[in-house]
Amino acid sequence: MTFRYPCTRNIGMKGFGAFLEQEIAEPRRNLRLFAQEIGHLIGQGDTTLAHHLTLVNSGSSANLVAALALAEQLRHQGRPLTAAASAFTFPTTLSALLMADFQVKLIDVVPKGFNMDVTLLEAEEEPPSLVCITHFLGFPADLKALDAYRHRTGCLILQDACETMVCHTPDTDELLYQYGDVVTWSFYHPHHLSSYGGGAVYSGSTALHVLCDSIAHWGRACKCHIDPKLCHVPQGPAHQFTYEHIGVNVEMSELNACFGRWQLHQWADIEQRRQENYAHLLRLLAEHPRLQVWPFFNQHHDSPFVFPIFRREKDIREVYELLAPKGIEIRTLMGGATCEQPAFMNATINSDTPNAQYMARHTFFVGCHHTLSHTDIEQIGTSISQLL
Repeated sequence: MTFRYPCTRNIGMKGFGAFLEQEIAEPRRNLRLFAQEIGHLIGQGDTTLAHHLTLVNSGSSANLVAALALAEQLRHQGRPLTAAASAFTFPTTLSALLMADFQVKLIDVVPKGFNMDVTLLEAEEEPPSLVCITHFLGFPADLKALDAYRHRTGCLILQDACETMVCHTPDTDELLYQYGDVVTWSFYHPHHLSSYGGGAVYSGSTALHVLCDSIAHWGRACKCHIDPKLCHVPQGPAHQFTYEHIGVNVEMSELNACFGRWQLHQWADIEQRRQENYAHLLRLLAEHPRLQVWPFFNQHHDSPFVFPIFRREKDIREVYELLAPKGIEIRTLMGGATCEQPAFMNATINSDTPNAQYMARHTFFVGCHHTLSHTDIEQIGTSISQLL
């Protein structure tokens, strides 16, 4: 179906051709510059981020690289491949863990929320070796509690930050990427920043970064491009063709990196428009007696991924049938509770997840993407208020 008011419109291309002609040059130039620029943005001046960033061709590939690297690290430490993930987890994030041979248990979300309930994780008899948390819909998970849990149990932390970009903890000035071992981002079209296909992996240590970089590049052993002092592969014709890890080829293309850099030039405007769209929808719907919506902390000018709406008396299908004739696109919470997806019913160890299942039946989202106009947002909010 073609929607008059979709969750996101197409990103404009005007001006990219001239930027591309100017910036495409020697191989890997845009990859190097995009890593520096994205690292500077997310790190807010912390140069470590840019040096520990691996650019890949999607957020899903980022999660696969992260899962393979963390599995290899745990094997090296002689620890079991056990993981806990939220009941709301994107399918390829969970698939990546399963492909890396993790035994995964799903943990329910907080009541009337979207992220893992850390108190339920703490109640588990056997602490997992890895906790994979998702900042679902761009709402930050409770990293303070997870960090305390990590210090008690020694688990590793994987953050799926694909639905965030620059994001702080709700009550401090600390950036989310500073917690945990590996963080992943997506630069898919509807996300905060688009490279028209792409993602990134941040590793909290040099050793993990070298491992992630190798896995993303065929498992190669050469480290000259990171730091020649780290490279111990003998010089000769096989220098670039020596492999020390089981790897894949998921590097971001130069073209995608160039597009991402072009989008970064418009970042301030992109974020401002997304924040304004979210705030506008909040003003239109916050006082509605039958709907629940969520204010988003924005003292640091962070922004959510989409605008979620809870409607107790109606399930998603009823809402869809009311809004679709008006041309308004809605979507479920990324397919709903993960344990109810056919692919994962027998692939994971499922705890009781009543909160996630309840939220999945009664919560949908509309877009607040920067490509949506003020008129789009006004029509979406007004129609929802009247029809629901």
